Amino acid sequence: MFTWPRGHYGVMTREQASDGASGRDAGRQIYRSDPHAPTADQLNAQLERLAGRVYVQARDGAVDFEAAFDLAGFLIEWGPADPLVQELAELSVEGTDRARVAEVAMQVLAHRYEPGFDAQPARLAALEEALDAVKADMRSTGLTGPVRVVVPEWASPRSAFVEFRGDGYGSTPGIAPEDGSDTVSALIAVADDAQDSVIETLHEVWPVCPVHQLGAHAREHDGAAVWWCNGNGGHVIVTIGQWE
Repeated sequence: MFTWPRGHYGVMTREQASDGASGRDAGRQIYRSDPHAPTADQLNAQLERLAGRVYVQARDGAVDFEAAFDLAGFLIEWGPADPLVQELAELSVEGTDRARVAEVAMQVLAHRYEPGFDAQPARLAALEEALDAVKADMRSTGLTGPVRVVVPEWASPRSAFVEFRGDGYGSTPGIAPEDGSDTVSALIAVADDAQDSVIETLHEVWPVCPVHQLGAHAREHDGAAVWWCNGNGGHVIVTIGQWE
């Protein structure tokens, strides 16, 4: 989530420091708090809307000049000074070079915006595919009942959760959209959240290492997503999705 500067909770007025001010304060503008200024959450919601629209357009090579200008104007008003943002605004006003606008827009968004499931539905699809592997491990260990990946409306930022037996979710902050950007990350994130949901629902440890009777942990090992046991110095139990 983008961190907004302190100035977003107030405004810089046109008033000048009093004649009695001395030194570096003389002639400076006065900063006053503004109770009507948007909160950080409101700014993030607005950024999500504007950035999401431009991101999809730029990704697909069909950026709209007006949308790009709206994003640039918002960042100029509320964000720190940035020559790239200024360039995006100017290019959008010129309205002649869509390829360059798309390129600059992506650079502007690189450190301000992480595409969510709406902008990158393939990431949610990757989590659902990962859940199929985790479901196989559930069946192999005797767990039954419906399990699915859900994205609740109340989640902010919009995260996914693994829901087990319709009894809600565990105590994790959920699965971030970026976890669906590659197969290993998706498997680990979904397995971890499924584990938490199962434990929260059944009040028992799952899955358990058949050798050491310790709770397993989802992690990466040698480039693969595995169930790991910390017993006897640590070892791989099995690759996620291949529990027998």
